[in-house]
Amino acid sequence: MSRLIWTLPALAAITLVATSGLEAQNDEERAVIAAAEDVFDAMEDLDDEAFRNSMVPEGFLLSVGLGTTRRTTRDQFASNLARQTRPMIERMWDPEVRIDGPVATLWTAYDFYRGAEFSHCGTDAFQLVETAEGWKVVVLSYTSQTPPSCSRHPEGPPSRPGPPGSQ
Repeated sequence: MSRLIWTLPALAAITLVATSGLEAQNDEERAVIAAAEDVFDAMEDLDDEAFRNSMVPEGFLLSVGLGTTRRTTRDQFASNLARQTRPMIERMWDPEVRIDGPVATLWTAYDFYRGAEFSHCGTDAFQLVETAEGWKVVVLSYTSQTPPSCSRHPEGPPSRPGPPGSQ
């Protein structure tokens, strides 16, 4: 009986330590996902400054197709974003995050709308770095396809396709 009295608190302590480590990892994963969402929020709001702030200064986007790649710097994309008239709505689902110290990768399916109009879907692969200001995107590589080669968001079209008159 005395062995049981000592065993239960020991198991409880081990469980507490193990689960607190998992919670910390989940918090870090959520922070990485939030950093990717910052990119999408800036695109939807057509906010070139917020877009720049979501990435490191030397950051870039890389469009990847069969046998082709197209590189766009952070500042080139931000300048293009400032000229848009319809929100650029990109949504991810089922993100997979891996973290090793100050480096993270986020891999996710996405779909993309210009205002209420579906454009394309594919896979995003974010490379991020942890800075003094939090996680920032270094590279956003992505494929651009149309169904059935990729899927649209499981929740259907965006519920808020942007400001009135943006469609």
